[in-house]
Amino acid sequence: MTRPLRTPILALAAIALGLLVVGGILLAGRFGVPDATPTPSITVSPPPSAPASADPLATPEGAVRTFFGAFATARRSDDPSAIADLVTGPDSSAYLSVAGFLDGQKAAGKASILTVVRLDGLTSTVSGDAATVTFAYTEGGYDVSLAGASPLQTPQLLPARQVTVHLRRAGLVWLVDAYESAP
Repeated sequence: MTRPLRTPILALAAIALGLLVVGGILLAGRFGVPDATPTPSITVSPPPSAPASADPLATPEGAVRTFFGAFATARRSDDPSAIADLVTGPDSSAYLSVAGFLDGQKAAGKASILTVVRLDGLTSTVSGDAATVTFAYTEGGYDVSLAGASPLQTPQLLPARQVTVHLRRAGLVWLVDAYESAP
């Protein structure tokens, strides 16, 4: 009589063990070693009225979030092409500022890995085809060597700066024209 009960018990034990292994793999992947080049964490949520599938460039705030996220990506390689489609043109103040900063980084033989990109308290003013967005900008990360991508410093979190961004509407999207920051 003990023999017929063994098979279902063994089957249940095998299923339980399989679930534990799968759960362990999923948890290990979730809490494992972080990527050597972490992606920036952008901590601004879209406005509650914006549909999830909306083009991020359809609003001035979305265009600003997208621009600063792309700028963070561009800092990894010192290549301003990541923001080229987000500005009013290659001769715009915004493009020239980013390209100048990245050229300076490249000349110094370094790039930056941003681990924190935070835009807080966004407010916007729209007047026809022009808009202005202001917010507190906080960034954190570290510089790396362009030659070997080895860290040149420990991660740092910089103090927040007040940023004002000027945008222009181009058809159905908003593009960044210029930005300035103050302490």
